[in-house]
Amino acid sequence: MGRRRENRWQPPEHPEVERPRAYSLSEDARGPDVCHAVTPVPVWAWIQFPTFHVRVKAFAKSWTRDAVMVEWAQFGQQADAWVWRSAVKHRTLRADQAERAMRSPQNAAR
Repeated sequence: MGRRRENRWQPPEHPEVERPRAYSLSEDARGPDVCHAVTPVPVWAWIQFPTFHVRVKAFAKSWTRDAVMVEWAQFGQQADAWVWRSAVKHRTLRADQAERAMRSPQNAAR
């Protein structure tokens, strides 16, 4: 029988183990006229790696008409990549959700 591996979701502890790097769009693919966010926007983003895709909680830092520059935490380190705009969806932070709930008309009547 196989052994159950403890801490299987933690990153490799050996620095010589090369970690996968996400694919990023080229400058030609993302297009001109880059807009930079004053405050990064929280998003869900599909990130493509050489052998798999993963959906991550990220922040949109810049964008063009066709692409978005997203930044996320990967193996405890900051990572970023340009992805197609269709691979990104807005998300709300928990503090934003609580604030909206307090402002809702249902709570105003109380």
